[in-house]
Amino acid sequence: MPEITHKDQPPVPAPPPMVAPTVQAKPTADPALEAEVKRVLAKLARQKEEAAKPKEPDWKNLSEREAMSLDVYIPVIEHDVPDYMNMKLKDTEYEVVWASKDQRRIGQLLAEGYEFLKKEDVDPNFAIPLVFDSDGHYYYSDVVCLKVHKRILYGKRRRALQVSLNQLSNRNRPPRVRVKDTFDLEVPVGPGVGSFYDPAA
Repeated sequence: MPEITHKDQPPVPAPPPMVAPTVQAKPTADPALEAEVKRVLAKLARQKEEAAKPKEPDWKNLSEREAMSLDVYIPVIEHDVPDYMNMKLKDTEYEVVWASKDQRRIGQLLAEGYEFLKKEDVDPNFAIPLVFDSDGHYYYSDVVCLKVHKRILYGKRRRALQVSLNQLSNRNRPPRVRVKDTFDLEVPVGPGVGSFYDPAA
């Protein structure tokens, strides 16, 4: 029997390449199951968050000396003081002005066109930190809140600004009109104590 060598063997065909079957992932058909899974996961997250929070001590048996120890957890209550004098009006043609409760000052402002602020004047989206009193006025300490039209308020402020500018512009100038009967430093000082007038006059 002739010997069969490696050269005499027929070639072995290569196997076909492995192709992964295409599987289409189908979504979960049960929405109730998905909702239950989400609920359980949310519950576990809340439990984990609660477990991470520090535990408050037993307040019945806690002494002041123990409270001073940094090892004991004591929550600190912080409160931001609101801006009590802040106000937002419904009508943007008006501005808010705080005035002293002095009756003379209130009478002067009311005569100039100022009005007491009423609850219906406040912007409904603005949370006021204080309350109105029985007279319907908005008080804080020793001042009361008034509203005034911008035409009145801005006119007063423009006039005050103009007066200040006029005073500053004349600060380095001599007076335009010499006041009659005023003393002159060139007149010799009289013998009288504290007298700046001419004794011959």
